[in-house]
Amino acid sequence: MIKVLIIEDEKSAFENLKRILALMPQEIEIVAWLQSVEQGHEWFNSNEMPDLIFLDIQLSDDLSFKLFEDRQIDVPIVFTTAYDEFAIQAFELNSIAYILKPIEKEKIEQALNKFETQEIKRDIPMQAVLEKLSGLRPKDAVKERFLVHKGDELIVIRTAEIAYFYRSDATYLVHENGEHYAIKYSLEQLEKLLDANHFYRINRQMISSIHAIAKISLWFNGKLKIELTPKFEEEVFVSREKAQAFKAWIDV
Repeated sequence: MIKVLIIEDEKSAFENLKRILALMPQEIEIVAWLQSVEQGHEWFNSNEMPDLIFLDIQLSDDLSFKLFEDRQIDVPIVFTTAYDEFAIQAFELNSIAYILKPIEKEKIEQALNKFETQEIKRDIPMQAVLEKLSGLRPKDAVKERFLVHKGDELIVIRTAEIAYFYRSDATYLVHENGEHYAIKYSLEQLEKLLDANHFYRINRQMISSIHAIAKISLWFNGKLKIELTPKFEEEVFVSREKAQAFKAWIDV
């Protein structure tokens, strides 16, 4: 019996992988299906390691291999990912298999054969993986959704529904309906994850979407005053140094 853990935030991708695993000649038990880094931390803290992990790289709340920065990995991992094929090949390690989405039956067969013949090593150098992969992103991809807390619930917010992000005691996203949610990303990280055509770092405190900008006013010393919707509780300015670039972003 091969005990398999699947970490994948897309239900359709999970169902496809589950269907393919059911077709394999090996006896396979899916011990859990996890959809976020947060769920992963909770699961690993209270469960034994499985025999094999199928791991999507980009989950709803973070990059999945962040799960292993503070714990020892002694089981093989198969990355199931939409990352660019040539980038993956360039950084591939002997101990890890990569399956590019959409997942195909033949690729799963190959991964399981490697597992059974011990070609996937059990002493995975995860720190090397982190260093190799931390700068990679899916080709032409941007973050499409965020997993946030709302009371005792976890809810998914599509990036297209977000008005702006701001930093105070933590980083918050503001939904177009005015609700605020704390998130685990810094503004610097968000700049790399968001579509630059729709989001702009207007000052040190804030990243705004184009549809949240309700009014732009000329201000003293070449600054611009921005009125946002939903309304932000403080006055928002674009500095004189950034004003020209901001206007160029608006006037695409």
